[in-house]
Amino acid sequence: MKILHLSDIHLGSSFSHGKINPETGLNTRLEDFTRSLSACIDDAIASEVDLVLFGGDAFPDSTPAPYIQAAFANQFRRLVDKNIPTVLLIGNHDQHSQGMGGASLSIYDRLGVPNFIVGEKLKTHTINTKSGDIQVITLPWLTPNVLFTSLETEGESMDKIYGLLIQKIELILEAEVRKLNPNIPTILLGHLMAERATLGAERYLAVGKGFQVPLSLLIRPEFDYVALGHVHKHQNLNPKNNPPVVYPGSIERVDFSEEKEEKGYVLIDIIEKEVNWQFCPLPTRPFVTIEVDVTASDNPLQTIINAIAHKSKKIESAVVRLIYRLRSEQIELINIKEIHQALSMAHTYTIKAESVSELARARLPELGIGRSLDPLEALSTYLNNREDLRDLVPEMLEAANQLLNNVTMEV
Repeated sequence: MKILHLSDIHLGSSFSHGKINPETGLNTRLEDFTRSLSACIDDAIASEVDLVLFGGDAFPDSTPAPYIQAAFANQFRRLVDKNIPTVLLIGNHDQHSQGMGGASLSIYDRLGVPNFIVGEKLKTHTINTKSGDIQVITLPWLTPNVLFTSLETEGESMDKIYGLLIQKIELILEAEVRKLNPNIPTILLGHLMAERATLGAERYLAVGKGFQVPLSLLIRPEFDYVALGHVHKHQNLNPKNNPPVVYPGSIERVDFSEEKEEKGYVLIDIIEKEVNWQFCPLPTRPFVTIEVDVTASDNPLQTIINAIAHKSKKIESAVVRLIYRLRSEQIELINIKEIHQALSMAHTYTIKAESVSELARARLPELGIGRSLDPLEALSTYLNNREDLRDLVPEMLEAANQLLNNVTMEV
């Protein structure tokens, strides 16, 4: 039995790193993500897989624009046409704002799309494929308000609530395991943050917004393979492969935190309960960072141009960011037009100059001696002065607020 496991498509992400294609009117990063998804579907069809497992996070949020939904549907429709069963799991980005079901994916279940299963609940699905039956336990992204009432969690710390949530998941999962047919393969398909996972772009988004699932819940003899989603970096959390516990990672780079990560999907082959799997890389658009310190240079502009030229082969058609550090008195020696010209071969690029004098002195006088700010105000002031973290401000403030609440409650 052949299975393709992919996850974290995030179709519609990374628009800030793209540009409008004049021929299509679409953002080129949407075209990149669609191209990578299409390559996954191409390989599923060419490999004649029996089943496709999607580990969640189809879009950046639960209400994507219609043309983005159409791009997603057009690709997965190809699996319907080939009669390839597909399981779409609900991830945290797919989840309805009330935390129940997947606003962006539930439509496939409601319409009764042939051979399509939407994993909205912790539930076992027995799927008939051309190579026989297989059991897939779906474990979507779960939050406390899905399994508990507000009265059950009132006044409890988040650590306590997450501990109760794991206990509840363990009980439900155990009930599903006891109903399994031991004579056919079983896969656990989960969108979760597993302990020991090395984080990718979700490193900030996960803080304060979720919980870590113990590996003991995942590494069980009843499972032949554990297919995960949520973490963007490909990895196997169980080197012993009994069973493999695999994140395929995202299919495209979302931002520069994933610059050095290979992107792709996983092909699984199950022969009489023996499982073999391999990571299949995708030819995604590269992200390249060029950092150069010109503070000691007599010709800072030429030093920057040389640094760009040194990476000319790597930056062609890539998403590039140039970060250069200089002394304030060197600013007038920099010809921005020439730097733009040197970077013109890139797909898109950003330029950031950092003045050493600014880095050396207290950059935020409002945080200086004598100022009386509470911790959240201080953190907010700092974050809002960090352009590289600005998109993460709401999530990081939320995490800090939860930590402070926990400390207050414990005191």
